Amino acid sequence: MSTAIDREIITHLMQIEGQLNLINSKIDNFLDFEEISVDEMKELNEIEDDMKKGNKISITDLS
Repeated sequence: MSTAIDREIITHLMQIEGQLNLINSKIDNFLDFEEISVDEMKELNEIEDDMKKGNKISITDLS
């Protein structure tokens, strides 16, 4: 494989890692699901919709 392809694979893996971290943090709050604000619920729905469409979440977007 070429270096460019290796870099692209690593970039995608880092994006997946970021998405998993975000999901994990949301799962940590799952037991308190009834306490999630309307804005947080909207954010979860948007993330789910984006992931269904195959869109990736940038690590910089996790703030």
